[in-house]
Parts: sequence; structure tokens; C-alpha cells
Amino acid sequence: MTAILTVKEAASLLKTSRQQVRKMIQSGDLPAVKVGREWRIRADALDDFLTE
Repeated sequence: MTAILTVKEAASLLKTSRQQVRKMIQSGDLPAVKVGREWRIRADALDDFLTE
């Protein structure tokens, strides 16, 4: 089962701000799904983003 990360968790792993993570999601660079008002990022999608 794949881990699901919040924007805050992804920002911490990427060593950047939550706002920057949201910009990457909006631009389509980082795939994510909106659940209610919050974005969720699959851990494997974050790994793919880092390897590209």
C-alpha cells in the first residue's frame, strides 16, 4: 500500500514551503488529489517527481 502525504509532509521532505508544493501541484509538475479542502500526494508520485 502506498503512503499518502499531506502538503505539509511533502514540503518537509522536499525542504521547501507548503506554498511551493501547492504551486507544483497547480502547474501539474506534482500529481495530487484534492480531498475536501486539502491536497494529498502519493509517496510514489513524489519519488517519481524527484527522479525526473
